[in-house]
Amino acid sequence: MLLNLVLISFILGAVNAEGNFIILHNPNSVQFNGNEEVDQSFLKEVFSAALGLTVKQRGNWKGMSILDSFNLPEAVVVIAVEGKDSLNSTRGILFPLNADENEETTWQALTGRLGKKDDNNTLVRIYLGDGLDALGQSSLGELKPMPIDPSSLQFLSLKCEEDKKFLEEVQLLREIANKITSTITTKDSNPDVYWFVVSGLSRVIELHGKGSPSSTEALALLNDALNDVSESFVNVYNGKVLTATFTNDQSQVRRTRSLNLNRVYRDTSENDTPKVAADKNLAKKYSKDYPVIFNIILWFGVIFFFSLLAICIAIASMDPGRDSIIYRMTSNRMKKEN
Repeated sequence: MLLNLVLISFILGAVNAEGNFIILHNPNSVQFNGNEEVDQSFLKEVFSAALGLTVKQRGNWKGMSILDSFNLPEAVVVIAVEGKDSLNSTRGILFPLNADENEETTWQALTGRLGKKDDNNTLVRIYLGDGLDALGQSSLGELKPMPIDPSSLQFLSLKCEEDKKFLEEVQLLREIANKITSTITTKDSNPDVYWFVVSGLSRVIELHGKGSPSSTEALALLNDALNDVSESFVNVYNGKVLTATFTNDQSQVRRTRSLNLNRVYRDTSENDTPKVAADKNLAKKYSKDYPVIFNIILWFGVIFFFSLLAICIAIASMDPGRDSIIYRMTSNRMKKEN
């Protein structure tokens, strides 16, 4: 029995995509505490509640509390890190994350709600993996990151293509941190959302290995850049901003979807060999008694309807003479005869 419980726990742990949801900064009006796991599909509700929007999906996650609904954040800043389960960060408030959907899906759901409420919101999503050529003139203005100093690197190398692309993303984050102080205005009261996606870290870890000196250096550089971005937005919005980051392993997301879309059942007629049946676009399975019950209810309803219709027509066309039941039930002489 104990062995079965251990196996079940292992299987459930393998199905859930592990990740981190880290709050880098939160104003006093929004409090985060505890370490309860949260689904990524629920993050849009967390960010919506922080911005004062209507929450559509009710959940029992107790990690966030609204202390002052009249002094909510004016913006939400999110940095999504693809292909990594943990950032090994010692800063901020950390929650385990079940990455059950793509980061872009979360972004579209959140900004779709803001778009319905007001069209004057600042909604920015920058995929840093596109590189400087694609992001030279971004929605935050022209980005001109500082060249990378090779002497500042210990284990990463600009000669390695994977390392170079990741370091360019880090430099873009630092340039964004410098740029927003002059490009963002907070005069309006409309809530804003800034969404940045880091994709190069996973390739560095795949190349050098998890826990290698190169991967450790990459994580340290990324965490420093994330904190630079957070501090810059805090200064621009005078502390009334929620900044967060989360990891999202795309391979785990696809695997979780695959397991959710396919169900395993055991066919005892073929030596208990497990089979996998696709559970996509299939009709609902009914019991063998369904046709019988369906026909009974159908024809009973048809007969009852026409019977009631015939009774109504007969009563409506009945002659209210002395021999009719209508006359007998409504005649005043009935009391006298009794």
